[in-house]
Amino acid sequence: MKNTYLFYDIETSGLSKCFDQIVQFAAIRTDLEFNRLETHNFKIKLRDDIVISPEALLVHKMGPKQLKDGVSELDGVLEIHRLLNTPGTISLGYNTLGFDDEFLRFSFYRNLLPPYTHQFKNNCSRMDIYPMAVFFYLFSKNSISWPFLEDKVSLKLENLISFNNLTKGTAHDALADVEATLNLSRLFSKEEKVFKYIKDFYLKKNDQKRSESLDEAFQSVFGIHRAGIFIHGKLGADNEFMAPYLCLGNSIPYSNQTVWLRLDSEEILTITKETIEEKTFVTRKKYGEPPFVLPFYQRFRSKISEDRLRIFEENLKFFKKNQNLFKEVCNYHLNYRYPVIEGVDEDALLYVRGFLNNYEVEKCRRFLEADLDDKIKTVNGLDEINKKLGKRILFRNYDLRDFKEIEEEKRKYFEKINPEDPGSALIDYMGNKRILPKEAVFTINEFLKSDINESDKQLLLDLKADIDQNFY
Repeated sequence: MKNTYLFYDIETSGLSKCFDQIVQFAAIRTDLEFNRLETHNFKIKLRDDIVISPEALLVHKMGPKQLKDGVSELDGVLEIHRLLNTPGTISLGYNTLGFDDEFLRFSFYRNLLPPYTHQFKNNCSRMDIYPMAVFFYLFSKNSISWPFLEDKVSLKLENLISFNNLTKGTAHDALADVEATLNLSRLFSKEEKVFKYIKDFYLKKNDQKRSESLDEAFQSVFGIHRAGIFIHGKLGADNEFMAPYLCLGNSIPYSNQTVWLRLDSEEILTITKETIEEKTFVTRKKYGEPPFVLPFYQRFRSKISEDRLRIFEENLKFFKKNQNLFKEVCNYHLNYRYPVIEGVDEDALLYVRGFLNNYEVEKCRRFLEADLDDKIKTVNGLDEINKKLGKRILFRNYDLRDFKEIEEEKRKYFEKINPEDPGSALIDYMGNKRILPKEAVFTINEFLKSDINESDKQLLLDLKADIDQNFY
């Protein structure tokens, strides 16, 4: 089967991957030489239980009236799942691994679709052009023109677009952003060796091999500890997107994570057993995903300031000398478990539940493929959580006012998403609350007090009216 790239982008009702929804999806499929094969662009109708984030509204400029048109969420997500799971697909975009991909996983999960198959099944995989941009900025600066704002490089796609004429479309329109990312990739690919070197990081085996071949810093009871240079957009332009790290080992509760300790902080020299949590910072890395790690070759380390390298060397010596304290650091971070949040809503249980067994996956498949009458008849045959999600699929995507059981489920759900007590808001697996209608109205009113243009003002007024209509 031939590999293809699927460049894609999404626009959403807000930033919550658990509680917001996709409102636009666009994609361009190409061969591996970036020749266009097919184009997709469609709107997804906003569900009537969604409260649009005012901040998101002011970014993508799609008001409630525009968002009333489009395919249903279920039909849209089914199509997106099909596209990403087409055999041989390498799905990618700009910062897709930082936002879009996880948003899609929750959208798939919420609609009873396998959430991870596009990462590995049928020769499918993922990439991301944003981390590539970081590499090219650091090591191949002549590849494109780099925008500087207030004396700092900006790697935001909208700024790269304007400095390099990547597209004629509007920023934050999904298809325009896809066009721009595709054209940016074409420019990067002209540097064939650099492009291939970075691309290989997205292959788990290659990334793991590179990590495990780094020079040994020292050994402890936890094994060999290797040092490397992390490259990551989150490290920021002030740090040249780079920082020295030491591998502590594999996470004990989470087998797909390696744990790396950042070593350019002077606070490390002052830590005690009691202040490990406060004064040490780790990054939990999964192979095949950013951040990526480079060896301490001179051409790489020369990008880090001498002062930060000095602190790194001092911290290494400190841990070599204080093995018992280092053991405590490893014990804390390698055994760390994420806090258990009580009362997580069903829409947000993806990481809490784990993988479904094959029997339940098959029942979900049959439910999704059934016609509406059979969906209604079979939804109660799903397991408890999937039954809840199945009923939400039904009342979110179909007019079922004649079916009292489904309507009662919808009524109870609307009471949960617009409670009288703000403390009763639905929460996700991290304890973050679902935006309440009254909170959105408060934010709108604050924006309306500020100096905004008439177009944005009208968008916000339309949103306020829509919230009043749906929830009051």
